[in-house]
Amino acid sequence: MDQIEEIMRKSTELGKSIALTPMYQDFKKAEHDLLHNPEARKLVEDLQKMKQEHYGKQAAGIELSKEEQDAMTELENVCLKNPQVLISNNANTKFQEFMEQISKNIKDGIKSIEKI
Repeated sequence: MDQIEEIMRKSTELGKSIALTPMYQDFKKAEHDLLHNPEARKLVEDLQKMKQEHYGKQAAGIELSKEEQDAMTELENVCLKNPQVLISNNANTKFQEFMEQISKNIKDGIKSIEKI
């Protein structure tokens, strides 16, 4: 097996190991529960829609008004008051932090070889 094939095999094994962690399982359960909770799902969809609208304006060079910024903050607060949204948000945050740490470790491994 050549070096590239070995790396690909190891990366697949890493993915399988990640999928077996409680952190990933919690993330997937929270995601499933959110999608099957109509109230929570609607809140998140509304927030995503507002974020997309704001991003579009900012990308076009249009500055958001204070009212628009306040509306975003208010909707974020309303979302996080919903228990299912909060659970999902927390699980997502923990999983993303976990994945960032894995990525950092990979980069550290690369840097350790580059110094040689």
